[in-house]
Amino acid sequence: MNHSVTAILALLATSTVASAQSCLFHPSDTPAVGAPDPRPFGNGNPNDPTYGTMRYQVKVPAAVLGNQQLEIVELAVAPASSQVRSFGEIQIRMGHSPNPLSSSMGSNMVGFTARPVQHLQVSLPSTVDEWMPLGMAFSFRYLPSAGDLVIEFFTRGSGATGPGNPGFRTDPSIPFVWRTGAGYNNANVEAGGGIKLRLCTDTNNTIVYGEGGCQGSNGLTPQLDYSGSAQLGSTLNIHATDGPSGATSLAVLVWSFRTRSGPFALDGFGATGCSAYVYDDVVSWLVIGGGSHTVSLPLAPGLAPGLPLWNQWFFIDPPANPLGLTSSNFGRFLIGN
Repeated sequence: MNHSVTAILALLATSTVASAQSCLFHPSDTPAVGAPDPRPFGNGNPNDPTYGTMRYQVKVPAAVLGNQQLEIVELAVAPASSQVRSFGEIQIRMGHSPNPLSSSMGSNMVGFTARPVQHLQVSLPSTVDEWMPLGMAFSFRYLPSAGDLVIEFFTRGSGATGPGNPGFRTDPSIPFVWRTGAGYNNANVEAGGGIKLRLCTDTNNTIVYGEGGCQGSNGLTPQLDYSGSAQLGSTLNIHATDGPSGATSLAVLVWSFRTRSGPFALDGFGATGCSAYVYDDVVSWLVIGGGSHTVSLPLAPGLAPGLPLWNQWFFIDPPANPLGLTSSNFGRFLIGN
């Protein structure tokens, strides 16, 4: 087994984030039910003056969360169509508030505030009527003594490609606050029709994002993908395809415990059009053949659940550009039960 894979497994064995398989729903586990709404993820047109850029807040009552302390590791929403969602910027903040939602949006977020999702220039796929994970980079500790859970979505330049309604499922029982644009003033308080949510303290998933890749000397853009499962007791496979087409070449698989908030462009180093979306916390140097390779990660049942890891492939490809380096898109997997 590759030494880097061994190191990752050792870190997973000593990590402690989540403790029990559990997902809670606001209001119900029915991702195929509910009128679609363009708030907060847009109507497919990133330049739309109303829905292209929005700030949106929703509360999850303490009773929905069982009036108990929780370590939330993933947040998911329910799309009404299968599309690729793109964002010039997407942020999600999570915090507490003991007060009712008000049109003064800044007052709705009171203490313990974190940004577990923060991306620039990113896209991710969605499947109709299935819960779509939003890819939290770290867990959020919910404390019922501090009030209800408040979740804020901020999206800028929101687009969508594919047929169907780009909205997400809602429920008439969920109040919310929203406004066009980036600020907090003059928001609209809605009595119902807020976005449906799934909040998990233990779950597993994979997300494949669309950005980061750049064309290699073979005219193809390398791709990262996953197969298998990130469920404990299973094996997760991390694939590289469309890399340099020679008999053998060098590749690097990057493992990161955090993602960059935006892409780090490599154009200035000579790798035109290539970007790094992850940090190089652990790297695996590999000799691959024919531009394809698979790294397998066995997830023993004894490993700690709840830890997200990010991946991106880089390839040594001297004819491709002055730096002689190309990159793939990036992905994230969350280990759990």
